[in-house]
Amino acid sequence: MNEEKQPSAKIHILGSCSGTEPFPGRHHTSLAIELPDSLFFLDAGETCSYTAHLMGLDLLKTRAVFISHCHMDHIGGLPNLLWTIRKLSVVKQKLPVSPVIHTYLPCLDSYEGMMALLNNTEDGFRCGYGHQAHAVRDGLLWSGEEEAFTLEAVHNHHLPYTPPAPYLSFSFRIGLAGKSIFYSGDTSLEDLADTVPDYCDLMFMETGHHQIPQVCRFLKAAGKNIRTLVFIHHGLRVLGDPGRAEEELRRYWGTDGAIAYDGMTISLQ
Repeated sequence: MNEEKQPSAKIHILGSCSGTEPFPGRHHTSLAIELPDSLFFLDAGETCSYTAHLMGLDLLKTRAVFISHCHMDHIGGLPNLLWTIRKLSVVKQKLPVSPVIHTYLPCLDSYEGMMALLNNTEDGFRCGYGHQAHAVRDGLLWSGEEEAFTLEAVHNHHLPYTPPAPYLSFSFRIGLAGKSIFYSGDTSLEDLADTVPDYCDLMFMETGHHQIPQVCRFLKAAGKNIRTLVFIHHGLRVLGDPGRAEEELRRYWGTDGAIAYDGMTISLQ
């Protein structure tokens, strides 16, 4: 009997909402990449740890968190994520798989403030494992053959940039289980011409600052070959009329796409 082939990786949508007012059934943006022995987070909006745990993800497999920029709808759940990992470690009397949990973010002072907050929680936030912060800059941030996962940061112009200060907002190019993936973060539309690879298997594009027809037309005009386009980080135009958003997706892109929702899982073979 042939064994059914299992997905080599999964991407879970923990939050699909932009920085709007609280919206029923939606939480701020966060994705979790799940491999057999690893968990990686792309942004950490509110309740990301809560949603991940209730979806059955093992937070003790967390190796790294990548923050595209430090607006609250992308970083607000990060302290609670790290707190929850410690809580589960204490409750289960088990250490995370990684001796150090890495956090990558453009503004290290945001991380320092967050750790000051955590250090005043239970037991001084003492852990049997370490935490390490890294500044996000252009280039390769993560490469691990054992995880079949790589991540490269490329700056965008969502936030003002004044040389010689560093860029404060990034998109991510990801290699995962042999697939090419692009995560836009928050971005200007014009950035996509340079940041999106000419070919990618899966693209996550925000709608908090852009309309779906506008994005689809731009990507096609730029000659980008994208196998599957998933819209995420929704603003009120999408949230208020998801049926219209689905119709626009089909009309301007076709059937190889989706409008992300909280709790959605994408499996990669």
